[in-house]
Amino acid sequence: MMPEFQFMYPTPTEVLEQHPLHPHLNVFRPAYKQHAALIGITGIPSGSVGTVLCEGQVVCYATLHPPDKYQRFGESTLEGFLELGAVESAPEYRSQRLARRLLDVMVPPESFQENILIATLYHWHYDLENTGLSTYAYRRLLEKLYSRVGFEVVKTDDPEIISYPGNALMVRIGSRIPEDLRAEFERLRFLRQTRGLDFEARL
Repeated sequence: MMPEFQFMYPTPTEVLEQHPLHPHLNVFRPAYKQHAALIGITGIPSGSVGTVLCEGQVVCYATLHPPDKYQRFGESTLEGFLELGAVESAPEYRSQRLARRLLDVMVPPESFQENILIATLYHWHYDLENTGLSTYAYRRLLEKLYSRVGFEVVKTDDPEIISYPGNALMVRIGSRIPEDLRAEFERLRFLRQTRGLDFEARL
């Protein structure tokens, strides 16, 4: 019998509190700690969590929130930047393409046109053990997943991104963003050049 999935975005805090994470949602941290982190995201301004519920548990989730202050896009004082953060699906359910279906719900074409959405792909977050993929194959998988909802790979001089070819910066730029937000994005993605550091990033 096919499991029954419920896609929910945004997921209210009280619903998330009542549904623990599947124990195998542990790529980023133990499931119970990640559950607490997701609850925290639902309580911050502009923070939201999408979930897929099945049999009383969260079996897939994705987050949208302002960039953390320690990240370069978090330095901006302008509103409009949002980060597509953790996206994770329990291994037992990955054949159902839950992450892809959840992102279709969270980021439909007409949404977030006043925002710049950012996704950072770091190889140390890739679930290579459960998928059996190489680092580069996993990056291509994520690129394909995110490109379905309008993201594209862009260049940057962020040391964490360029330190390894399996990493990448992907963005989705809304059609109605103000020019000052666009200029701020360009400044921040090439921040080392902006600050006069000797680094060749614009290849």
